[in-house]
Amino acid sequence: MSKAIRSSVGMVGGLAVALAGLAGAGAGPASAQAAEEGWAVDTRLTIAAMTGGDNPASAPDGDGLAADAGLVVSRRDYLDNGVALDWRGELRLRRDAPGRPSFAGGFGDCAGGPACGAVSPATGLFVGGQIYENAVEALVEGASLAAVGPWGEGVIGLDSGVAARLDARAPQVFEAVSAFSPMLDPAGLGVVRARNDVTGPSAKVSYMTPRWLGVRAGLSYTPEANLAGADFDPEVANGGLVGADLENVVEGALSFSRRFRSNGVRIRAALTGTSAESGSAIGGFDDYEAVGAGVELERDGWMGGIRWLSSNNARGGAGDYEAVEIGLAREAGPWRFGVEWGSASDDFLAVEGESWLVGARRTIGDAFPSASAIRVF
Repeated sequence: MSKAIRSSVGMVGGLAVALAGLAGAGAGPASAQAAEEGWAVDTRLTIAAMTGGDNPASAPDGDGLAADAGLVVSRRDYLDNGVALDWRGELRLRRDAPGRPSFAGGFGDCAGGPACGAVSPATGLFVGGQIYENAVEALVEGASLAAVGPWGEGVIGLDSGVAARLDARAPQVFEAVSAFSPMLDPAGLGVVRARNDVTGPSAKVSYMTPRWLGVRAGLSYTPEANLAGADFDPEVANGGLVGADLENVVEGALSFSRRFRSNGVRIRAALTGTSAESGSAIGGFDDYEAVGAGVELERDGWMGGIRWLSSNNARGGAGDYEAVEIGLAREAGPWRFGVEWGSASDDFLAVEGESWLVGARRTIGDAFPSASAIRVF
C-alpha cells in the first residue's frame, strides 16, 4: 500500500482568499495510478477563506469559508497475459459557496420567456428559479474498473469521459482555486467553464487507444447523465428548475502529446466533441452539441495554454454558450508564478463574465510544502 500527502496554503487579496490544505499526489480518473501491483490510497484537503465586498444582487452569495476533501482508493492487479486491471473509488466531501453546488447557480431574475428556470446543460447556470443550498455535500466521484493492455484502455463505471480525460488546458497556479473551471469558488461568481464535460461521474463506458507517434484517440458512451459530482452536476432540476435530461451522450477526443528533444519544447493539443439527446419533455430543449479544443506548451520552466468550448446549450443554435480559458505560469526552484484569464458568454441566459487571477506559490518544506498569494480582479 502507498500513501502520499501534499499541502498548500495561500492568500488572495482583492477578493481575498486564504488557502490551506493537504493533498495526496497521484490517482486521477480511472487507471491514472501507480504501475505497481497492489493498493494505493490518496487523500486531499483544501480550505479556502475569502474576504471582500458583497456580491451583486443578481449573483449568488459568496461564503467566507470553503473546503474540499477527497479520498481515492485504488488497486492494480495483473492477469497472466499482462493485462492490468485498475480498480478505483473516489469520495469527495465539499463545502463551497452555498448557492453554487457543483458550479451550478442562479444569476438574476427573469420576467418571463423560455430562459426562466431553464438550466444550461454546459454549466448548470440558470436565471430565475432557485436552487437548494447545501452547506456540506458528500459525493461519489468515481467507482470504476479499467483494463489496460497493448491494445489500449477500456473503462466501465463511474468516471470522467474522454472529452475531459484527454483534453488540453491552460496551466493553473493552484488546483482548487482558479479563474476558470474552479474546484472551489468561495466568491460564488465564476461563470467560466471550458471543460467539455456534461456527464460528470455518471456511469459510462470508455475506450482509449494507445498513444502512437504522440496521438491518442478515445470514445465514451453515457446512457444517462444523472449523477452529480463535486465540480459539476448534470441534473440540476429542482425548486422550479428544468434541465435538459441528457441521454445517450457520446464523447470523442483526439489528443497529441510530444516532447521535442532538439529544443526542449513539450506540446499537448486536443480536440473534443460531445453529442447527446435531450430527454426533457418541457423547457424547449433540443439535442446537445459541443466542440472543444486546447493547446499546452512547456519549455524551461515556462508553461502556457488555452482551452476553448462552444456549446449549443441544447437550444438548436438559438442560445450558445462559449468559454475561453488562458493561462501562463513559470516554475523557478520552489516558486510557481502564474496569471490566468477566463471569459464566457451564454446567449440563451444572457449571462456573461470574465475572471482574472494572478498568483504565486512557494514550496517551504516536506510537512507543509507550499505557500501562496494570489489576487483576483
